[in-house]
Amino acid sequence: MEYDLGVLSENFVGGANGIDSLECPTIMVPMKIAVSQMGSARVYALAGRLDSEAAPEFEMRCLRDLHGEIRILILDMSGLEYLSSAGLRTFLSVGKALQAKDGKLVLCVPPGQTRQIIEASGFHKLFPLCANLDEAGKHTTGNFKLLMHKEWEVDVMTVYGRVDAERAPEVEAAGRKILETPFQKLLINMSAVQYLSSAGLCALLTLAKLAQAKNGRLFLCSPAPPVLQILKLSGFDKILAIRESVQDALVE
Repeated sequence: MEYDLGVLSENFVGGANGIDSLECPTIMVPMKIAVSQMGSARVYALAGRLDSEAAPEFEMRCLRDLHGEIRILILDMSGLEYLSSAGLRTFLSVGKALQAKDGKLVLCVPPGQTRQIIEASGFHKLFPLCANLDEAGKHTTGNFKLLMHKEWEVDVMTVYGRVDAERAPEVEAAGRKILETPFQKLLINMSAVQYLSSAGLCALLTLAKLAQAKNGRLFLCSPAPPVLQILKLSGFDKILAIRESVQDALVE
């Protein structure tokens, strides 16, 4: 879907329409930005206050980064405490810059005051508006695929793209075909996995339990840093056998 950013909602006129009245003054907390990658998209996780003081610097940073290869920018506002009209104008500027290079700005905002401000301003009609990162990730690009082959007579599954709620069942089904036979060894090469959702974690756990029940072995190999972080935060690094490379798992 394309969004015409040249036309701004009539509801949004700098704050004269009462939008700023939705903002409740709080303790002044400087805005912080955590940068990460989700597939083909750059993710900025915003925390604190995006007010008239923080907005110019934030806009300059976004526009500077857009000179590179960024085509999809996701703004995660789950940690944002305050959003002013100046912050909204920043979204408009950045969105126009992305649209000029056939890109997309995605707003990730859970229910609450910030989302009310965005919807009252009409920005939900200009940009994709999502409730969480899992939903926002559907706007990223990257083709999912599974490749099966053998190395030293061991089955290796190489996974590409996003392992989300839609694709996790495919990973589980492919793994089951191998592990339902007793005494099998399966290596899942995750070096090309861009994103791993809770559904993906559940699929891996199911396969690990199946391997154990069938006296088989399951290894996760070469997860990229963002995926490895997800595995560690969820405690799965203590449950599943994770190896730095396929070669390391082959010799075990």
